[in-house]
Amino acid sequence: MNRPRPLWAAGLLLCSLSAPAATPGPEALFQNRFFTLSTGTELLCATSEQQFLPSERLADIIRFYENNHPNLRQQAVAVLTDHTDSEHLADLAAYKDDCRKQVSADLCVLEKYWDDKDAAWRTLALFYDTKTVIKHSEDYRYQVKRFEADHIRIFEKAIRKIPAFLRQSISKAKPLENLDKEIADKPSAIQELIHDAFQEDYNTSIWQDHTHPLTLVPGVGFRSQTVAQVFSGQNLIVFTVKEFDKGKEGASYRDIDVQYLVDFRLPIVVHEIAHTIDNFHFWNGSDDLYFFYKYHKISNDEQIMKIIADAKLALWPSKWFEAFEYLYEVNDGRYDGNVQEKLAELVAQYILIPERLRDSSPAAYQWLRNEVFRGIEYQGYDRCPTPITRPLSWWQKYASGKLLGQ
Repeated sequence: MNRPRPLWAAGLLLCSLSAPAATPGPEALFQNRFFTLSTGTELLCATSEQQFLPSERLADIIRFYENNHPNLRQQAVAVLTDHTDSEHLADLAAYKDDCRKQVSADLCVLEKYWDDKDAAWRTLALFYDTKTVIKHSEDYRYQVKRFEADHIRIFEKAIRKIPAFLRQSISKAKPLENLDKEIADKPSAIQELIHDAFQEDYNTSIWQDHTHPLTLVPGVGFRSQTVAQVFSGQNLIVFTVKEFDKGKEGASYRDIDVQYLVDFRLPIVVHEIAHTIDNFHFWNGSDDLYFFYKYHKISNDEQIMKIIADAKLALWPSKWFEAFEYLYEVNDGRYDGNVQEKLAELVAQYILIPERLRDSSPAAYQWLRNEVFRGIEYQGYDRCPTPITRPLSWWQKYASGKLLGQ
């Protein structure tokens, strides 16, 4: 039995994905066998306290992958806590010192990093099974509110709405080695803009097998108001946590006159993952393609752009936030944003409200079913057995929510 070939990822040793062996030995990482695809309504019709994997199940997942994998936990925890900021490094050094005498020093470090056992175990299990990295922001500033265990649970649910083959495709890394040469003939201002568009740690965290895990981090979005964003050509999703949490059950929105009865952060995450699908759908993992103006994305394919333009989309679920904040994106009571945003919402609505999309945009629905989702179809929010929202009372309208257009 050949052991997996080691890879250097972000300067850290990590075992590569290898085929499962016929004889007992280390299991391949990233099998997507535990966080399985959910095409039904069970994850949609749920609050933040329902439908995530229980802690004992997380322990089973961790044991499954760590069996016969010496030092795997140490390597994985290093990836999940990889930072260059001096304050992060000081914290990690203190955690390691505190955990020296623990039976599992590395898991102890991860628990201290998250200040929560469930968060630590869930990020480790998600990484082992789905190749997703969830970690703190590199920016240590106070205004960057951190993820908590509650956020990791909703990320888990959103990941389970994405088929395994799409999860794998969005882990492909686009090469940056020759980026400076490629853009050398561009004006200096454009070159600076291109460099600024890439997160500082993106270049150093591409692995030797030319993959890059889907990465979720907290941050501060555009004007500190953007709920979440994906940088062009990347699979890094940055969440403004304060804005993101407005979608949690119990939140009241005056401009749409409802209170959420289920966790409506899930549609937001699905929408953002849809951007990464857009970025990587046509990417074969080998061609020397660089910045977004040269990428072949779903949303800049000439034939597909017509399908996107013709699609008639509802204002909900995941675009409620932006639709009522930026009124120019509302057209005849429907969402009609720019082509990249409309494509992401089209994919999200295929997953979240497929019954409505099939009726309002049959051509777009058929294209998504056949060309993107390989025949997989979903049941959406309209199939939930109980209401997912309720109208606001007069007091809620007065006391909560945000003003239309602000």
